[in-house]
Amino acid sequence: MARHLQMLGLERAPFPPTPDAAAWFQTTRLEADLVEAAHCLRTRAGFVLLTGEVGTGKSTFLRRLLLALDGEGVVTSMVFNTFLQGPDLLAAVLRDFGLDARGNPAADIETLNRFLVQRWRAQVTCVLVIDDAQNLTLESLELLRLLTNLETGQEKLLQIVLAGQPELHQNLEQPGIRQLASRICKHVRLEALDPAGIERYVHFRLAAAGNPSPGITLAAGAALALHRASGGNPRRVHLIMDRCLYGLYGQRADARTVNAALVRIAAAEAGVQPVRPRAGLPVALAASLAGLLVAGVLMLALRSDDSHAEERAPTVMSPVAAAEETHRQWNACLRRLGDQPLQMQAIGDALLARLPSREGLCLRRQGDGWLAGWRAGLRAEDFLDGAGDPQRLLALQALLAGYGLYDGALDGRYGPRMRAAIRQFQDRSGLPASGLPDPATLLLFDTHLAARSGAGPTPPETQRHGHG
Repeated sequence: MARHLQMLGLERAPFPPTPDAAAWFQTTRLEADLVEAAHCLRTRAGFVLLTGEVGTGKSTFLRRLLLALDGEGVVTSMVFNTFLQGPDLLAAVLRDFGLDARGNPAADIETLNRFLVQRWRAQVTCVLVIDDAQNLTLESLELLRLLTNLETGQEKLLQIVLAGQPELHQNLEQPGIRQLASRICKHVRLEALDPAGIERYVHFRLAAAGNPSPGITLAAGAALALHRASGGNPRRVHLIMDRCLYGLYGQRADARTVNAALVRIAAAEAGVQPVRPRAGLPVALAASLAGLLVAGVLMLALRSDDSHAEERAPTVMSPVAAAEETHRQWNACLRRLGDQPLQMQAIGDALLARLPSREGLCLRRQGDGWLAGWRAGLRAEDFLDGAGDPQRLLALQALLAGYGLYDGALDGRYGPRMRAAIRQFQDRSGLPASGLPDPATLLLFDTHLAARSGAGPTPPETQRHGHG
C-alpha cells in the first residue's frame, strides 16, 4: 500500500481508479433496483436494461448483480467487446457458454437453443450480459431480439442484461427495434450524486478503507465544492479525492480535514474541469438545454432531393417540446434512410469535421458530441472470411490504395496488409490506430466510399476540421 495512505491511518485505497464491488455504496434506491433486477432474471421475466453516464458505477452494479445470483444455478455469458457485431457477436456468446460456433447464424442459433433447453431442463438459468451495449448496431440489437424469442412456451430460455451509456435507451427506441424495447422488464438508471450524497459517499469510502477515529473528514463546504468539480460523477469524485489525500499527506502531520480549497486544487491537478450548470437548474437538465442550444433543434442531411431538412429560424420552445421535436425529426430521418441495416454511432465534433460528406447521415446532438445514424455500407462481418460480401472489401481496398495506404493485391480479404492500411487510415483520421473496423472507422469508410462514387474523395491527411 502507498506510504501516504499508511501515514493517514488507512488500510487500503479508499478511492481506487477501478470498480470496487467489495465496498459498494448502498442506497435505498440502488438496493431496490438490485433486488428487482435479480428477481427479473431469476423468474425469466424478460431482459434488464442498465444505463448511466461513464463513471456512474455500471460495472460495479453488474458485479453486484452477478454476485447476488451466485450459487443459485445461474450460468453467465459476458461480452465486453462490442466491436463484435452480428454473427461475430453471436459466435462470442456461444464460445463464452462453452459451445462451438460454426459462423453460420442459423446454425449457431440452433446450437444455442439446444443448449438453453438442456440447461432449462436442469433448472439452470442462462444469463447473457453485454456491457458498452450503446455500441451495438441495429442489426445486432435485432439479433438479440431473436434470442429473446427462444422459449419453452412458458418461460424465456435466455435472460439478457444490456448495460451502456444513456444513448443505449435512445437506440432501443428506434422504430426498427421497438419490439426489443417492449421486452424490458426492468430499467436501472444510474444517476449522478447530489452534494449530500457525495458527502455520505466520501465518508462511506473512507470508513470502508479503515479510516480511524478521529480520522479524515470533509469540512463545511467541501462536499459542495466536490459536487461542483465532479458534477456528482463517482469516477470524478475518486480522481479528486485521491489527489486530496496526497494533499493531506503533504500538510502538517495532524491534518485530517479536506476543505473546499483543497478540493479545488486537487480537481485542477487531476485535470477535472468544473461542472457549472445554469443557476436554478439541475445538472442533467442544464446539460440537456446546453446541448439543445448548441445543436439548434436538429442537423439532418439526406441524399435524396426531398430529404433535406427544411431550414428554419431559431424557435423558442420549452425544453420538453424541444426534446420531443428533436426525437420526432430524428425518427423521421431514420425512416427516410430506408430499410435495414442501419448503423448507429456516438461521435465527437472532431470526427464529424473529418467526414468528407454528411449526405445520407442523420445527426442528433448528444451530450458533448453527436449520435450519427446512416445506412450501413460496410459492416464488421464483411471483414470475416466467408461471413460478408468480399465486393465491399474490394471497394475499400481500392479506396485505401488510392490514398497510397494499401499496396497489396485487391483480393477482398482482411489480412495483415489490410490491417496495416486501416491503422494508417485511422491514425491520419485522428482515431485509435487499432486496424480494427470499429463503428467510427466504418462511418468514415462509408462516407469516403460514398464520396468516391461521386466526386473524388478527400484523403484523410488533407481534410480540415469544420468541413461539412
